[in-house]
Amino acid sequence: MGREKERIGTSKRAFTISIVVVTASLVFSLILFTSRNFKRIAAQNREYLADSCTQVALSIDTAFKEGYDNIKVLSDLVCMTLTETNFDVSKLQNMVKDSVFDFMEYADINGMDHNITGGVSDATDRQYFLDAKDGNSGMEIIYISRATHETLLMFYSPLYFEGQFAGSLVGAYQASNRITKLLTSQYFGEPVLSYLIDSTGRVVASSTDYDPYRELKISDFIEGDADLLGKLNRALNAEEPMMIFPIEGNSTGGCMIRLENFDGYLIQIFPEKASLRMISNANSLGFIVVGMLFLSFLFYIFFLVRFYQNQRDQIARANKAKTDFLFSMSHDIRTPMNAIIGFTDLLEKKLDDKALAQEYIGKIKSSNDYLLSLINNVLEMSRIESGKETLDEESTDLKAFAQAMFPMFEDQMRRKEITLSWGMEIQHSHVLLDETRLREVFLNIISNAIKYTPKGGSITVTITEIPSDIKDHAMIKSVVRDTGIGMSEDFLPHIFDEFARERNSTESRISGTGLGMPIVKKMVELMKGSIEVTSKVGEGTCVTIVIPHRISQAEEKVVSNIAQQDMENLFKGKRILLAEDNDINAEIAQTILEEAGFIVERAEDGIMCVDMVQREKASYYDVILMDIQMPNLNGYAACRRIRALGDEKKAWIPILAMTANAFDEDRINAQKAGMDGHIAKPIDPVKLFEALSRVL
Repeated sequence: MGREKERIGTSKRAFTISIVVVTASLVFSLILFTSRNFKRIAAQNREYLADSCTQVALSIDTAFKEGYDNIKVLSDLVCMTLTETNFDVSKLQNMVKDSVFDFMEYADINGMDHNITGGVSDATDRQYFLDAKDGNSGMEIIYISRATHETLLMFYSPLYFEGQFAGSLVGAYQASNRITKLLTSQYFGEPVLSYLIDSTGRVVASSTDYDPYRELKISDFIEGDADLLGKLNRALNAEEPMMIFPIEGNSTGGCMIRLENFDGYLIQIFPEKASLRMISNANSLGFIVVGMLFLSFLFYIFFLVRFYQNQRDQIARANKAKTDFLFSMSHDIRTPMNAIIGFTDLLEKKLDDKALAQEYIGKIKSSNDYLLSLINNVLEMSRIESGKETLDEESTDLKAFAQAMFPMFEDQMRRKEITLSWGMEIQHSHVLLDETRLREVFLNIISNAIKYTPKGGSITVTITEIPSDIKDHAMIKSVVRDTGIGMSEDFLPHIFDEFARERNSTESRISGTGLGMPIVKKMVELMKGSIEVTSKVGEGTCVTIVIPHRISQAEEKVVSNIAQQDMENLFKGKRILLAEDNDINAEIAQTILEEAGFIVERAEDGIMCVDMVQREKASYYDVILMDIQMPNLNGYAACRRIRALGDEKKAWIPILAMTANAFDEDRINAQKAGMDGHIAKPIDPVKLFEALSRVL
């Protein structure tokens, strides 16, 4: 008891320590995450800022170029229409409509400025008059217009009449209108601060309201930072055409880029609110992830504790499931056993009737073959559950398959006075299929029909070929209909659940565990088919199966072409070394082989087999039949030793595995060991002779 308490106390301490360690790790991870988020988003935003600044600068450069080009074109047109040195100012109104400008003016040869409203002002001191008088075109910034009291961008070009200076044509952008619109943009819903500055650092236009009477300088943004101010001054002198610069209190900073068509720069400042929102959103995701991880850890601890507490119950349930599974197989095994026992009893009574006796022997052999295949399938169910499904398809005559299968039920139907009728209407009789699995499907369904059909009832099986949308495949539809007790609509959705039964054995007096239909469904799906069940209480059940089978070109098996006389000539006098440790199996094999004309010598284990091959001359044995599970030296190891002999003729004598290890991996292992073929026990003489004919 004391040790148990100590163990519990140790577990609690370990649990507490693990909680503390995990919590500390998560907090540290969160701090690291938020720090990296801050740096990542700041770097990302600087890239956004640089891209945006470049695009806005391109738009502004385009607007300036349009202004230069448009005023030049208009001045050329005016010069072509002048009839005297004075320009008709009334034409300005129409010219504005066809231009890119907000308004237009004309400065005459005396320096008097005429606008579209008829106003006249002195422009003798304006650059757009003096520069045009010297024959130059250009742009002048008027920070505080005498007329509009705002910043104007005046594009001008000289006018000439017969080679004489006739004045200056002026087109104006209102900075608060045209340029401000180009500067206005948003990042993630927050306005960006954008400024157009001239070469002296004075603000020409802004995305926000500002006082044009105040000479705002770029240095106003970075007061006290001499190093940064020096860098910006160098940028203003064209040493650095573009630069991202930090701003106190702003995680991203600003961007300054030189313009091509204007002697100045564009400055944009990333909105800090957008940065904070992005960081908050990113960190929120981190908090959520960390919280989910912490909760997941708690759930993991909780379920881990529950797992250890319930481990014994799970083991017990697993053992019970295995027992139930094996028990449920008994009803499927009884079907062929009933046929074997019934026809054996009939055979004892009809020994004098040779034809009837032969018929009974054939039916006993057919049931015996199925019993063997069923045992193999039961052993392979675990492989199906684990996803290792395999089909052993061979060319099969569907008509012969049906004729061999249905007699297995005669004894059961005779005892219950049930009539079984079947019909087949197919175009392609020979197809590739796995006989064992398909037979098991029919055995399960028909056995259930017999079991749940009262005395005097009937079972009808129809097999038809329906149109197939799969190339080179025959679509075979099989319908099994009975007049049994039927099932309720509530139970039908659960018919393929393992161990599911509508009524237990006590209620229905019918034995069974409810594994038959789940097995059928898995087999049908393995064959790429579908199964559907309809039923009505008191009327019966109908099971419909549709399976695609690849059409086979082979009409007969290879062995059927070997005539009995040819087989005796082929095998007569051939010497076989039979490596078999079981006396009964050895006696059966020896009898079958000797009746076919072979001379048989036996080795009781792998070591004896190798010794006998080494002792005799090279051509003494024609073939070796090798069991796998033998004492002292197994069949695989014995084969490898023989293949390694120095005498090539002895080393490459044909060796066939003849073993109860009948799975696909056993065939592969035999091939890897150097064997020439694989024959499964119990021995099928036809398949045995077919394999021997291939190697002799």
